[in-house]
Amino acid sequence: MVTIEQCRAARGFLGWTQQDLAESCGLSKTAINNFEKGHSDIKNESLKAIRMSFESAEVEFIGQEGVRKRAEYIETLKGSNAFIGLFDDICNTLRDSAEDVLISNIDESIIDQESSDKFIKHLERVESYNIKTKILCTKEIANKLSYYECCHQIHEISSISGITTFIYGEKVAFKFWKHSMIIIVNSLDASNAERKRFEYLWASSEKVSLLNDREIQNKTASSS
Repeated sequence: MVTIEQCRAARGFLGWTQQDLAESCGLSKTAINNFEKGHSDIKNESLKAIRMSFESAEVEFIGQEGVRKRAEYIETLKGSNAFIGLFDDICNTLRDSAEDVLISNIDESIIDQESSDKFIKHLERVESYNIKTKILCTKEIANKLSYYECCHQIHEISSISGITTFIYGEKVAFKFWKHSMIIIVNSLDASNAERKRFEYLWASSEKVSLLNDREIQNKTASSS
C-alpha cells in the first residue's frame, strides 16, 4: 500500500498539505495527520484511497520508501530472450499488486516458436507470484496450451491485426507475429485504454471448452 514515509514524501513532492491530501482521497485531515504520526491503525481501504490519490497525480511508489514522478517510455526487447525479458517484467511489475495480466490474440507462431510447454512455464512462473492470468484466444490455441481455466474464446484473431497484446500494471506489451521483437509501452493512458477494450471482449466472450473429436479431426485434415 503506502508507508508513512512515502505519504510524507509524496505530499512534499506534489507540494500538498495534509488538507489537500484529505480532500483528494476523501479522508479527514485528522486521519491523515494521525497516520503520518503513526498514532492510529489505518484501514486498508483508506491506504488504498491515499495511494490512488497520489497515483492520479502521477506519483509512482518504489518499494517501501521511494516515490517518483511517473514517466512514460517505450522499451524494445529483441532476440531469443525477448519472451523471458517480458515475463520477468510482468513478474516484477505485478508481484506486489493484486492485478491480473491480460493476454489477447495468442497466435500459433508464438506456440511454434516458444513451444506450448515453454509458454505454459512462463504463465506458471507468473502465477507463482499469485498473479492471475486472463487469456483471449481461439479454441484451437487454448487446446494446444491445455490451459483452459483462464481462457475465453474468440472465434478469429482479427481485433489487432498481427499483434499479441500483454496488459499489466501501467504497461502494454506488443508481440509482433513471426518476429522476435516485443515493444513495451509504459503509459497509464495506453494501459487503461487497452484494459477497457480487453474487459469488453472478455465480458462478451465465453469460457473455452475442449475441442471435441470431430473438431480435432477437421483441424487435422485442414492442416494436412
